[in-house]
Amino acid sequence: MMVCMGFNQFRALSVSKRVVRLSLILLFFGSHYNVNAQKLIQLDKDEIAKVKKKLKDGSASQETQKAYRSLISTADRLLEIDNPTVINKTINPPTNDKHDYLSISRYWWPNPNTEDGKPWIRKDGETNPDTQEDAVDRKRLGKMCKAVRDLSRAYYFSESEYYAKKGASMIRTWFLDTETRMNPNLEFGQSVPGIDKGRRSGILDGRMIPSYVLDAITLFSGSQHWTKKDNDAMNLWLNEYLVWLTQSDLGKKGAKQENNHGSWYIFQVTALAWYTDQKPLITKMVELIKENFDHQFDDKGRQLHELKRTRSFFYSCFNLDALTQAMAIADKAGIDIWQYTSEGGKSLKLAIDYLVPVTKGVQWEHPTKGVDVSYLVPILERVSSKIRDKEYKKIVKSVLTEIQGNEKPTKNERTLFKEFSLLKRSTF
Repeated sequence: MMVCMGFNQFRALSVSKRVVRLSLILLFFGSHYNVNAQKLIQLDKDEIAKVKKKLKDGSASQETQKAYRSLISTADRLLEIDNPTVINKTINPPTNDKHDYLSISRYWWPNPNTEDGKPWIRKDGETNPDTQEDAVDRKRLGKMCKAVRDLSRAYYFSESEYYAKKGASMIRTWFLDTETRMNPNLEFGQSVPGIDKGRRSGILDGRMIPSYVLDAITLFSGSQHWTKKDNDAMNLWLNEYLVWLTQSDLGKKGAKQENNHGSWYIFQVTALAWYTDQKPLITKMVELIKENFDHQFDDKGRQLHELKRTRSFFYSCFNLDALTQAMAIADKAGIDIWQYTSEGGKSLKLAIDYLVPVTKGVQWEHPTKGVDVSYLVPILERVSSKIRDKEYKKIVKSVLTEIQGNEKPTKNERTLFKEFSLLKRSTF
């Protein structure tokens, strides 16, 4: 049973205020605003071009061909689904505007000690299934983002316009169409019934947008079904969301988080700034990464904020995943901080090396609900050519080979192997 919560202090935006805000966005970004910016965030254009060529001439490996067939099968199913939208939720946000995104924090449960169950209480690591239902938006946001990702990749490799047509329509439905669009803010992300204020942790939900949608737009940009008008409107939405992230009260609070939530905030701002050609913001995020090293890591490389969690190994990887993705984007912008060491002696390598022994069978000494080393693989692959540690590449190949021979891989292992087989086959 889902319960609606109130936010008495929330400042609802009127139509007139929205118009003013759009004007301020254009003023704020000035000449930096680039409606034609088309840059890849996650994908490597040279790598996927090589894979595409091999798929066309028949020289692709069996694993790559299998991953491609799986992608096309998934994309074919997506052609038949209804486009997800925020207005389909059955619980209204406090503004009563269904265009405002709403989710409920997954680890929170009704309070057994109060008559109405409020305020809800936190049980770290225990997902409340009610928070993942379609009554709120998080599940739909994830469905939309992943669908757009898969359709764009299917379009790129197959050149079938059917996939581009569907994917572009999904983007327009979620972000652009007046009747169905999401307002560019996360004021009600990861809400908690009975807590009468916005939560900065809700910004985490937004990571799926730069993670999946931006590259999809770039891949769709060669299609007749993604027009300059679409691109202009989408860039305006992204800029407005970026202004909310960096200028709103909740966004400013999000920037101050020192755990994985803060790192994913940095990733979002860095990715959006790169995509919309705003290097000063990237520089600002890089400085924030440097500042956070001494707050996030101890002298052994342990991530103390993440080790408090019931899934301590996963969250240690989750945090480094965000940091290394942000650092990879900064690298594209000409800012190299892979080797950075703080005044307190903290570095990315120190944090990674604390996790590496687990891949060699050393027991994880902190409480956790299982250890899946596949979560570490994308991090090691991302940094192996930057930190220049040959051991990292060996571990990546070893784990992927082990997954290949595993009859019962975990869900993440299956996803990881498909991803590497199709997009990064040269890694192993």
